[in-house]
Amino acid sequence: MKLHLHIDNRLIHGQVTVTWCSFYGANMIIVVNDKVAVDPIQKIMLPQAARGLPTKVLGVKEAIDYLKTLENQPGAALVIAKTPEDALGLLDGGLKFESVNVGNQAPVPGTKPVMVFPWIAVTSEDAQTYQKITAYGYRITPKRTPADRDIDLVEELKKKKLLV
Repeated sequence: MKLHLHIDNRLIHGQVTVTWCSFYGANMIIVVNDKVAVDPIQKIMLPQAARGLPTKVLGVKEAIDYLKTLENQPGAALVIAKTPEDALGLLDGGLKFESVNVGNQAPVPGTKPVMVFPWIAVTSEDAQTYQKITAYGYRITPKRTPADRDIDLVEELKKKKLLV
């Protein structure tokens, strides 16, 4: 199964279910975050937001184990990591993705992020995490929709002096 990684702290919303799933031909959605995976309300609401697509809400370790069972299956899955740290955890766990995109990262209360784009807030810790993701050989794009301009997020982080 082809896996596409989408980092978005909004998790499942219209752009994901309509635009990204269609673009990738995804026939399932996997939401990945340890806190969300144990939240009973999120576990009920997120699959409902997926508009009929099969959806799982899993912690990072559970997601790694589950996604590895799908390696030889046909189709595609959109894997939505809530944070860059969740995404890095999936890569550290040995998963391979066709693409890595950041759809949205709103500022987190109590942090001092830099707004790299109007829809992406990045702390210095996030910047380091994105750089670690690229060390796996990925180019990270910051796109809200597939039609957005194709930009390299790490290059933008360097321009903003978040990385050298």
